[in-house]
Amino acid sequence: MEDLLCGTLAEETTPELVEAIFQICWAIWKARNECIFQGKLPNPKTTIQKAEMANGDYLQAAYMVGKVVVPKQRDDSSWSPPPLGVLKINVDGAFSSSRGIAAFGVIARDSSGTAQFWRYGKVKVSSACAIEAWALRIACNSVINADYSQVIFESDSQVVIQSVQGRINCPWEIHAMVEDIKTWAKGKNWSFNWADRRKNKAAHWLASYSINRCSPIQLGCILPEFDSVLCKDCIS
Repeated sequence: MEDLLCGTLAEETTPELVEAIFQICWAIWKARNECIFQGKLPNPKTTIQKAEMANGDYLQAAYMVGKVVVPKQRDDSSWSPPPLGVLKINVDGAFSSSRGIAAFGVIARDSSGTAQFWRYGKVKVSSACAIEAWALRIACNSVINADYSQVIFESDSQVVIQSVQGRINCPWEIHAMVEDIKTWAKGKNWSFNWADRRKNKAAHWLASYSINRCSPIQLGCILPEFDSVLCKDCIS
């Protein structure tokens, strides 16, 4: 066991891995004591499940108070935090042509992965491209008068991002929204980047939640399920 632990820690020592190992060791130690002093027969599967639950509770509680350390090295397919002092806002849209409804999700986080604000809700638009542009417009409008020295906007819509960057001819259906975004961005240290959907999970979750459950725009209303989504996004 000692050789296994030493080998594992030598290869990869992230805070999350160390905490998981401690929780497993603690669960084994507790099961051992219950066997010796209370006569309870240990069950390996139950012991591991208890360790996993304890570790999950710790991570969620630590995230809620902003104490989870974001790993410096991350998988390129997962969300990555912005540099210190920079705000990153991820946006996404969901559109159902058969149901005639659309919804958006916006989540802003700092360099530690802590959520600064989020927005979500349903709107009336004509297409998937339009809701993606609407989501980005909502994000920009949310910080237009805020005191952020630098903001990074991320969307998984290449059409919207390239339209804002001026790299393609803007589709007519999003032209007005793109012009608003360009106007607001003048004189500000804002950047607009395309992100793979795997890096946009939190915003995608908000948009999907909105199109299936909520009604008008919600400004940061508490969603208990969203805490775990943010936590997983931050440590993946």
